[in-house]
Amino acid sequence: MKQAHIFINQLYELKQKLKLEQIEQKVERNLNRLFNTLEEEGYICKDPMGEAYNETRTDCEATIIGKVSNTLMITQVIKPVIYKRENNELTLLQKGVVMVESK
Repeated sequence: MKQAHIFINQLYELKQKLKLEQIEQKVERNLNRLFNTLEEEGYICKDPMGEAYNETRTDCEATIIGKVSNTLMITQVIKPVIYKRENNELTLLQKGVVMVESK
């Protein structure tokens, strides 16, 4: 799948919109099957929501909202982190695009 990251981004965005509308549970099984199929092909989609963020983190590009502090948390994910597993090696295909705020 040459443009897998585009497909994964669209699928992730769809999942977020369904969650916002509170209807994700109606199609959760279908979404999980799609994500599992991608994972079987070696693609790993990681949602870093709620994780700690610091400047040394290399898998995300962040926009800081509000005050800068020593304790930042990812509060919004625009694009997930995408990896590809081949021959027992994990390669970063796409950095996550996130918003971070002070805890």
